[in-house]
Amino acid sequence: MRVLFLSFLILISCGKDSSKSSIQLPPQRDEVNPPTPTPVPTPAPDVVLEIDMLKIPDLLPTMYYTAQEDKTSCQGKYGGTLYDGSERSNIISVQEKLIATVCTRFYRVLLMEGSAILKDRGQGKISVNYGGVINGERRYHLLDRCIFGEGVRKNLCLLPYHTLATDNKVHKIGDIIYIPKVVGLRLPDGSLHEGFFIVRDTGSAFNGIGAQRVDMFTGLDPDYANAFQAAGFHHKKEVQAFKIKGESADLIKEKLEEKFGSIY
Repeated sequence: MRVLFLSFLILISCGKDSSKSSIQLPPQRDEVNPPTPTPVPTPAPDVVLEIDMLKIPDLLPTMYYTAQEDKTSCQGKYGGTLYDGSERSNIISVQEKLIATVCTRFYRVLLMEGSAILKDRGQGKISVNYGGVINGERRYHLLDRCIFGEGVRKNLCLLPYHTLATDNKVHKIGDIIYIPKVVGLRLPDGSLHEGFFIVRDTGSAFNGIGAQRVDMFTGLDPDYANAFQAAGFHHKKEVQAFKIKGESADLIKEKLEEKFGSIY
């Protein structure tokens, strides 16, 4: 029997950001996991057929984001190395051309996160994304539509607070995953999260890692200061999760496209 709730349609439509290219900031509010696992969690997903909901192993989430050059310090420790701010590194394109020279500490952040927004050097801010390894060195390409970064394929855009990176042998690209604990969490754009995520990304650290480990994409909010982190999500704390299939998954994808517009 179909379980349909109009509240999801209202929430995700009202959360639509008319600018589509800007993300504001502050995180808030915690939600409580359902007290006991049940075939249909409490609260139930707002749009779902019961037959389309499949319990999956509890997740152990980390977070990743799009680094911003003008908001990243060139000084201080990162990855066990102390930088004084004088160090410089080049961001090179897949065509072996110089994109920009940046401080090395920021470059190390870019290496970790995979995408970044570079400061204005006379032609406006530009977004770059990991483009592969050439001659043993990481190379990058400029982004147009996917301003927050791309997933595993060109033009497969990362959606702030709604994209997961996973082991793609377990959670496939395009899978919809529902995390009850996220429901009602206030996001930086002022909307309330409806609990649904789409798998669009992976990473070298995810190869063969299994079902539990996922990376939650937080847009421009760093992994140490975002709505998920403030709500208590942590890679050592399991969170209940479900995979949504069939007609319900199709409907959720339609609503995500409606919310994110051109970057979906």
